[in-house]
Amino acid sequence: MEKAMIEHFKNLFMEILSEEEIFEGALLQPASLEGDEVDIVSVEKENQMDFRLKARTAVYLKKVRKSLQKIEDGTFGECEDCGMEISYNRLMARPTADLCIHCKEVEEKQENQLVHKNRTSIKHGGRVLPIEQLEKGFHRDQTATTDFHVSHMDYQDIVS
Repeated sequence: MEKAMIEHFKNLFMEILSEEEIFEGALLQPASLEGDEVDIVSVEKENQMDFRLKARTAVYLKKVRKSLQKIEDGTFGECEDCGMEISYNRLMARPTADLCIHCKEVEEKQENQLVHKNRTSIKHGGRVLPIEQLEKGFHRDQTATTDFHVSHMDYQDIVS
């Protein structure tokens, strides 16, 4: 990657980090829950939104710092999986990208397969458990009216 492009991204990342104080200052401490029920619900929703925004900002700033470190190491713009150069257009769209478009597509495909697998799992006790794990915890109970019974102990072994 050309030195001018690397300098452009370095300046961009430095500017983002310099605005970190603005991000932190803009996110106020959680408001107290006082007033009637409508006020409390409204304040709680606002607190939840602030928390999400703080979490997202923290993750993004961590990626920015990682990208700056990669610039210092001379590895900025290289895919972490295959080592190929990440395209300029991809970096312009997502400056903190650490995978080339091909590797990112493969990663997303694997994630989608995992999500699909979890959707086909059985939902038991409010938790999604793969069928294989559930079958290991079930045993025949001769006194039960149903075919299978899972005791509290078996369930704890499954979910832990």
